[in-house]
Amino acid sequence: MKKKMSLFVMLLFVLIMRPCISFAEEDKVGLNDVIEILQVLAGGHQAPAFNATGTWAVQSSPEGVTRTGEVFLDMTPEGMLTGYAELTSLPGLSSVTGQVQGLSFELEMESKYGAIVAHGVASSDGQNINGNFYFKENVDIKIVWDGYRQTTSTTNGTYDYDPQEGNLVFNYSGGTLKYSVAEFTKTTVKLNNQIWERNIPCEVGNFIGVWRNNAASTETVMTFKENGQLSIIQIINK
Repeated sequence: MKKKMSLFVMLLFVLIMRPCISFAEEDKVGLNDVIEILQVLAGGHQAPAFNATGTWAVQSSPEGVTRTGEVFLDMTPEGMLTGYAELTSLPGLSSVTGQVQGLSFELEMESKYGAIVAHGVASSDGQNINGNFYFKENVDIKIVWDGYRQTTSTTNGTYDYDPQEGNLVFNYSGGTLKYSVAEFTKTTVKLNNQIWERNIPCEVGNFIGVWRNNAASTETVMTFKENGQLSIIQIINK
């Protein structure tokens, strides 16, 4: 505690005397630096100790029933999280927001059917996670969960579907992919003779959601978003 107070006093002295001190441009103390130091001293925000960006497989077993899901995250250098998730505990494609502090993190996952708040901690190597979650409308019941980082290869781009011609075009930095669409149902679609499935039924002709192809040795996940964005993720370790 004395060490923290000493550092705090020294910081205040630097701030007070700053107009009288000449710094090199790259050595100047900015307001953001001061805020971060004060937050750490007060036990507030900590810098992330692992990079949460990636695809995470998660599971829980409330009342002996196994529930699974995948969470797709992007993290800023400051530890702010955004992404989406598909969970059997929460129907619908969920939007995800959250924050990482040290090895700890908090996520809020929300779909049109409800919202889940999850607290967790990562292992020191950042490959495994565990914690508990609760439904936002019932904070008294917390469910234990765990998960691991999946090894993946991701390609991002945009898509355009022409139902009249029966074509789906995926545009990405390396070029374009063109699929012939056939046998479209609420849960399955055949693209170039490959069957893709989604867990959440939707209107025929509506691609929005998460689709999987398990025919190959490497599982492939395609996520179609409402804004026309598309990601193709190959999951190497299931």
